[in-house]
Amino acid sequence: MTSLLSCRDLVVEYPTSDGTLRAVDRVSLDVERGHTLALVGESGCGKSTLARAIMGLAPVKSGSIKLEGEELVGLSQRELRRYRPVVQMVFQNPYGSLNPRLSVGRIIEEPMMVQNIGTQATRRKRVLDLLDRVGLTSEVATQYPHQFSGGQRQRIAIARALALNPKLIVCDEPVSALDVSVQAQVLNLLVELQRDLGVSYLFISHDLAVVRHIAHATTVMYLGRIAARSTSREFWKAPAHPYVRALKDATPSMAAIRAGTPPQPILEGEIPSAMNPPSGCRFSTRCRYAIDVCRETEPLLRQVAEQSWVACHRVSVSGDGAVIAPEAQLAAS
Repeated sequence: MTSLLSCRDLVVEYPTSDGTLRAVDRVSLDVERGHTLALVGESGCGKSTLARAIMGLAPVKSGSIKLEGEELVGLSQRELRRYRPVVQMVFQNPYGSLNPRLSVGRIIEEPMMVQNIGTQATRRKRVLDLLDRVGLTSEVATQYPHQFSGGQRQRIAIARALALNPKLIVCDEPVSALDVSVQAQVLNLLVELQRDLGVSYLFISHDLAVVRHIAHATTVMYLGRIAARSTSREFWKAPAHPYVRALKDATPSMAAIRAGTPPQPILEGEIPSAMNPPSGCRFSTRCRYAIDVCRETEPLLRQVAEQSWVACHRVSVSGDGAVIAPEAQLAAS
């Protein structure tokens, strides 16, 4: 069955005063219908740029973006307009993504107005239905964004994203600006909406604790490239890539939180510049398991288990099909 969203060998570049910045470098991913794909990685790895490219807001140098099997790359803004109802976006900052001069009702109604959907009466009824759907009262429609908390504003943004009955919502760090307790409320809302409406999410985050509770599959980016991808169950059960394991180990468990003992950082050094990425494996400058081949040859993303792919020279597979991570090889040597 065709994926709802399919990206293949996507490249996004920006000209700068120092040369060309390749923010997304030959990235491929799929979002299945009714599922959530989490896209994670440190700041600057290209997650948000990829999201903007999917939305037609960033220039695509090469590659393919297919929505329900239809190619989007190369279409004009006018041609893209007919795909807008299918894919919508929830931005990171609920304080900056809502027009302060418009009432909440008008903000939610605006996508329907742009697409010439319904009459004024039917649109207003739809606005009230959407407010109820995201847990807000009808009185909210006449108020303005500055009158609400961050969590309430993000609920308004989600209502706006739902206005056109999209099949896919791109969520770009949608809870990172919110308090932890409010994060949980918004995440629970997204899960509920997916269950009730069958909507798919491309959920972008740097916080694995957030991703763990919402994603069916997880893709990890590092410096513009994909380092690993797997089902979320495999991701948490036995991450094979050293970078993925470092991210997982840096995520505090509930026991550690209760004890007040946050995990110690295990990644040393800064992420290299995307303007001048390292040769070979881009993670080699920070990887404790790096050897000569890692610094000389770029690893390809390869399948190591039924639903797990990694881009790492040091990961191997035993004769019985078990994935052998670098630390296991080091312990056995």
